[in-house]
Parts: sequence; structure tokens; C-alpha cells
Amino acid sequence: MTVEILSATGSLETQMAEAAKNIFALLGARSAHEPLVLGLCGGRSVVGLLQAMLDESRNQPQDIMRRIQFFMADERVVPLSDSQSNFGGIKTQLFDKLLRDGLISEDQLHPFEASRSDAESACEAYENELKRYGGSFAVTVLGMGEDGHVAGLFPNHRVLSQTGRAFYSFEDSPKPPPHRMTASMSLVCHSSLVVLLALGEVKREAWNKFREPSVSVSDCPAKMVAQASRCVVVTDLER
Repeated sequence: MTVEILSATGSLETQMAEAAKNIFALLGARSAHEPLVLGLCGGRSVVGLLQAMLDESRNQPQDIMRRIQFFMADERVVPLSDSQSNFGGIKTQLFDKLLRDGLISEDQLHPFEASRSDAESACEAYENELKRYGGSFAVTVLGMGEDGHVAGLFPNHRVLSQTGRAFYSFEDSPKPPPHRMTASMSLVCHSSLVVLLALGEVKREAWNKFREPSVSVSDCPAKMVAQASRCVVVTDLER
């Protein structure tokens, strides 16, 4: 377990660029037979990293870019065309530009598509789709919420303790919309690299909990990232 803090005391863009380099360095170091699966989150925090990833992707060998499989670490159970869709936001910010530049192809994109009535079966199908590429995320990108949540894993929520599956749906999210899908805690923690974004003064209380050893993962789910093989944290809250 290695946790590295990239403190944005100067340029946040510089730290985002460093995080993007870490992502591609890990992917590029994998053997030609190892799947390159990237799990992405939605939210405002990830926007700067997506731009840094776009910039860095232009420096990557084509054979690396064409092997990356993009999955969602969390999603709102809404149509992909809905403004609340995490995939829809990332598509606009990153995927469409990678496609336009010929760096990736459509078959590398794996949106989570479900209606409220079939979210559970869609989670099972999504897990089976992930199994086609090894069943785990090589890299997971997460943003920390004001309450310390990551992906759809909220403090003291029952999904935190659920095991045996890669993805879960639930209808009682503490934040709207209530119906969501999330990667399980186990899937996140088995990542070779987690990039955690802890940005903005509104996250100060959550950051203090993240840094306090006595606070449990149940009370601050972001702390689970320390269980991954390696974690890089980008923050503007470290002083």
C-alpha cells in the first residue's frame, strides 16, 4: 500500500498533469497480454483530470491507447442522453475528443445502461462485460464528496458492506438522483492504482476525516483507497 499526496499548493493543472502521467505510466508498464481497464467517476472534481488525460494521451503510443477499456466506477440510473449521466459528461469532456483524434474507437467505451426496472440485471451484465477484460480495474479515478463518499459508496450506507459482486444498484442515494450504480468497495480496492481527487474548501471536513487515523472507512469511505496497491491523491487542501 502506497499513498502519495500531490498537494496543489501551486498550480492545480501541474498536479493534474502529474496524476495523468501516473495513470498512463501504469497502463504502459503492463504486459501486452494484460487488460488495460480504466474505471472513471463523474462529478465536477474530475474535469481537470480529464483534460490532463486528454493532453497526455496524445503522447502515448497508439498500441497503448487502443488497448484501454473505459468503464464507469459509478453512474446515475438515467438515460445516457440525460444531463445527469456521468458517462454523458465524460463523453463530452474526453471520449468525443479521443474519438475525433482517432486515438480510440467506439468499442473501447463501456457505458452502464439501465432503466430503474432492470438496474440489478444491468449490474450483472456490466460485471460480465468487465470479466471479458480480466474482471478488475487497473486504474480507478475517484472524486471525494463533501461527506467523504467516493463513487456511489456513501458513509454508513449498506452498499459499503456488500460483497460478492463488482457492481451494485441502489435507490436510496443520500444525494440526488436517488437511483444509482456503483463499483463495489472490493472492486475499487483491488485496483493497481487509485487516483483520488479531493478538491475545494467544501471538502475540508471530509479531508480532515480522511487524514485522521481514528476515522473508519464506514464514516469516510474515501479512506478505502489506502487498501489499493497504490494511491495518488490530488488535493488543494493539504497545508
